[in-house]
Amino acid sequence: MLVLSVPQKFQPLLPSSEVKNLDAGRDKKYIISSFLKNATLDAWRWMLEVYQQQDIIEVVKTSAQLKEKDVNFWTGYFHISRKEVRCLQLKSQRTPKSSWAY
Repeated sequence: MLVLSVPQKFQPLLPSSEVKNLDAGRDKKYIISSFLKNATLDAWRWMLEVYQQQDIIEVVKTSAQLKEKDVNFWTGYFHISRKEVRCLQLKSQRTPKSSWAY
């Protein structure tokens, strides 16, 4: 089995792991999720070349770690209904404007 490595230049976008220890196939959900949250245009290009569209769509739809700002572009790009995106449906993601009850 061919191991596809993540380019070293993307290390700052993957703070929880060393890129030398990542396998683009085995760790695709982590990599895609991280790139959706923290990416540069160069990283997005790499992600779109390496991963199948359906793999990226699955992460956009199912990740509870993403925030609305992370998925706004991708829902339009892949024509995903906002109703299908888990992170947009969770009430727990919305925090009150103030944590103090006056």
